[in-house]
Amino acid sequence: MKMKVFICCLFVIANISNNGKASVDSPVSYTANVLEDTLKNSEKCYRPCKFNVKPKRCHYKFNIEPSIGDNKFPISINGIAPGPPIYACVNDVIVVEVTNRIPGQSIAVHWHGVEQRGTPFMDGVPMVTQCPVEYGTTYKYLFVASSPGTFFYHADSVAHQSDGVYGLLVVNQPQPLEPHASIYDFDRGNENSLLIGAKFPVPLTGSLEDTSQIQPNALVINSDEETTKLFVLPGYAYRLRLINAVAIECPVTINIDSHDLMIIATDGKPVKPVMTHNVQLYPGERMDVVVRMSQSSGGYWVRARGADSCAGLTATAMLLYSGFNYTSMLLDKQNDPRQHQDTDIDLTINGQMLESSKNTKDASHSPEVKSVYLSIDKNVVNVKDNDFRYISDAIPKKPYYPAPMFLKDNGVVQINGKSFLYPNAPILLQPKDVREDLICNVGEEGSQLEAQCIQILNAVQGETMELVLVNEGFGGNDSYTFHMHGFSMQVVSTWRHPHHHPLTREEVMRMDEEGRIVRNLKNPVNKDTITIPNKGFMIVRIALDRGGSWLLECRSCGLSLPAAVIIQVPLTIPKDVSESLHKCGSYRPPDVLLN
Repeated sequence: MKMKVFICCLFVIANISNNGKASVDSPVSYTANVLEDTLKNSEKCYRPCKFNVKPKRCHYKFNIEPSIGDNKFPISINGIAPGPPIYACVNDVIVVEVTNRIPGQSIAVHWHGVEQRGTPFMDGVPMVTQCPVEYGTTYKYLFVASSPGTFFYHADSVAHQSDGVYGLLVVNQPQPLEPHASIYDFDRGNENSLLIGAKFPVPLTGSLEDTSQIQPNALVINSDEETTKLFVLPGYAYRLRLINAVAIECPVTINIDSHDLMIIATDGKPVKPVMTHNVQLYPGERMDVVVRMSQSSGGYWVRARGADSCAGLTATAMLLYSGFNYTSMLLDKQNDPRQHQDTDIDLTINGQMLESSKNTKDASHSPEVKSVYLSIDKNVVNVKDNDFRYISDAIPKKPYYPAPMFLKDNGVVQINGKSFLYPNAPILLQPKDVREDLICNVGEEGSQLEAQCIQILNAVQGETMELVLVNEGFGGNDSYTFHMHGFSMQVVSTWRHPHHHPLTREEVMRMDEEGRIVRNLKNPVNKDTITIPNKGFMIVRIALDRGGSWLLECRSCGLSLPAAVIIQVPLTIPKDVSESLHKCGSYRPPDVLLN
């Protein structure tokens, strides 16, 4: 009975967040009775998607635990890593019961790219949208697959994800609704998805070392370095789904010998088709490409090459035409000179270079836009060694500075000069329990004396917010990859200083005031994962059409000290819903306990 009450309340929230208007993009178009009927059936969800068919319940049980035997990752889901793939049709209900069997550690699972319409409390961010899943407990995630596309899931923790907690998530729709369906013959998500991950020489989870200094020693495709196979027929075109599931700053370039790639989607959103030979994906990015099997026969290598933290690492998969014996490919691979050649970057296309398809809403028709300027840079925090201390309840006013702030040589990545602090209570579910003295509103960080604070950007539902993200480049030469939870962002402008000089947020504001920044408002690409160029900026627009506490984060900026902002759109969670969700118990994140 409690589950039925919870589900009904869930869709009441969806109704509120969409101003009571039902649409194909919202679960509110289904009545509670239809949903209850759906939840009685636990059927396989990998199937052709059809019109006028009731949505299904896609029910999965994930046991996350340390790996045993020959598993290639330290942590597995149901004994495998990456974890089991999730398939659904648009408007299916996805239910995943996550049981944490990692002794002494808490986890949470984020559904990367899923909009969570009507279910902001299922986004999977500990102490923001939920309580952590502690050892020995189970958390039931339940949300509607409201949008089609290529997604994936992963542990919120960078260390847990790097140790194997990630997997594929694909949402399909009826073929007539696919904008580029006429370009390809086959779309087999279960066979033609390439999930690229990284392996590390030691487990990152629970490591007492400085994990930021531990570099990966291998790239893998669907858990293998060279044996993943794609079987194809000559003359036909196939849709391939490419996912960079690496948690650290590890862009990957992918190409297929003797075949061109036609890009048709990025981050689950359709784009104007572009033909290329190489595509580049940053951590968290997805790209759908169409490959026509233009050769008469043979076997061809799919090559993935890493850069930055994965520099020098490669992985391969096999593209095998029907009837070809691939044994010779393995024998000849060692003598293949292309294994060690760098990809021609001049012929490489990444997601931010694309344009949206004509089906995408024109950004120039947006209502009044609120612009917010954010500076991003690696800073050395001026704290004294004798300020490093544990703080008890007896002396709550004394500061605690995490160890990474003492790395004078490297510094830490900060937004507007502050490091993000996780709230002491889930801010979406228990906003009144969050300590006000730990909060710093974006633009007013100077009033907060602590180096860490809960950075909040307050917004109003229905407004379009423009974020000007400036990678100042004074503290280093790194680009930074950001992920926006719950929303896609329209990339309207990107720029890098032509002479590679550092620049300040104030300089960019002056450029904007003087009209020297060009925005693409006609067909900007829609993405949930973007990379801010070093000594440059990116401008994105977000249509905040629903309430919630939505994290904009740079997960790869630091394993122990996050760089993030909570975009807070007012939303009241019904009491019946909040009471049915997982409780925190005595759990508090370490940085909260020590503040």
